[in-house]
Amino acid sequence: MATQATPAPRVPASAASEAPCRSVLMVGTSFQTKGGISSVVRGYADGGLFERVNCRYVITHRDGSAVTRVFTALSGWCHAFVSLFRDAPLVHIHLSQRGSFWRKSVVCSMARLVGRPYIVHLHGSEFMTFFDRECSPAQKRIVSQLFERSALVLALSDTWRENVLRMAPTCRVEVLANAVAMPDLSRIRREPDREPTVLCLGRLGKRKGSFDLLEAFARLPDRRTRLVLAGDGDIERVREHARALGLADRVSCPGWLSREQTAEALASATVFVLPSYAEGLPMALLEAMSYALPVITTPVGGIPGVIRHGENGLLVEPGDITGLTNALATLLEDPAERARLGAATRLTVEQRFSQDAAIDRLAAVYRRFGVRTTDRGLTEQGQP
Repeated sequence: MATQATPAPRVPASAASEAPCRSVLMVGTSFQTKGGISSVVRGYADGGLFERVNCRYVITHRDGSAVTRVFTALSGWCHAFVSLFRDAPLVHIHLSQRGSFWRKSVVCSMARLVGRPYIVHLHGSEFMTFFDRECSPAQKRIVSQLFERSALVLALSDTWRENVLRMAPTCRVEVLANAVAMPDLSRIRREPDREPTVLCLGRLGKRKGSFDLLEAFARLPDRRTRLVLAGDGDIERVREHARALGLADRVSCPGWLSREQTAEALASATVFVLPSYAEGLPMALLEAMSYALPVITTPVGGIPGVIRHGENGLLVEPGDITGLTNALATLLEDPAERARLGAATRLTVEQRFSQDAAIDRLAAVYRRFGVRTTDRGLTEQGQP
């Protein structure tokens, strides 16, 4: 896993005196929410983090109506405020852009008000767009100060570490890449004579390159191949575009998949494609790699730190439909190349992005702030 040497994080004076009983207050989204943060935290839970560290998980967001979202935020803030007084916890805050940032900024302010150190774990693939184009000068100062006043910022890649330092030059940043569990490949049987399937997982729309993928897929000569675009977002627009290209009978948009359905889709796919315009470090990509799938993606966000063109995947520039078509044709027509790249993707995840290594790394970060390892599990405040 990629790491970045940085100066030791600031630990408030209160940390040393209160460290023997310090726990972790983790703040994030509901486990049922669609998106990367829930996938990451759920992975920590599945990997045993909450059995190793005394951690209370507070949710400030869940999918649903406006009323549901407002109630969840208010309830989460209340739970967080009460929890800050229980044993002077280290606060670990998972956030992304826009609403996620402003919701979590309230918790950061609470932590600072009562003298608790907080760690910011930055996930948002569009955070720089949010900061550069959507924030006023005053809002940019708020963003910068939130990072600079944190005890530590965890970024998903070296690229995102540089982004954070551009926004907040004096903050302390370390890289903690996303990670995934390793499925048992002996249980996966990809039939060579089965209908080839190109799989894309994530929120459908322009940012993920969904329409570019349809255009490239339409140019493929093999009419047996199927394309599955699974996720929420602009589902109807993607379906309409597929119909306009004459692909209605070859393209499937099943919506957001459950964990079991995702595993089944990854186990049966031929090629995984993620032609995004912006990313953090996509969990879907790492999951596909853990299933030994050959991958085609774009060199954005943290992806260039994971995929090396021709070694463990194929890279095309965002919006390069001809390049995407050629990459698809190469892998669909060459089983040996698929096998070679698939083995390389699996090895990459095993060596650098395994769930166990990420949890060990995070536990080590916690220990720097006086958090002790216990055999107590996760105490939930609100139902994830």
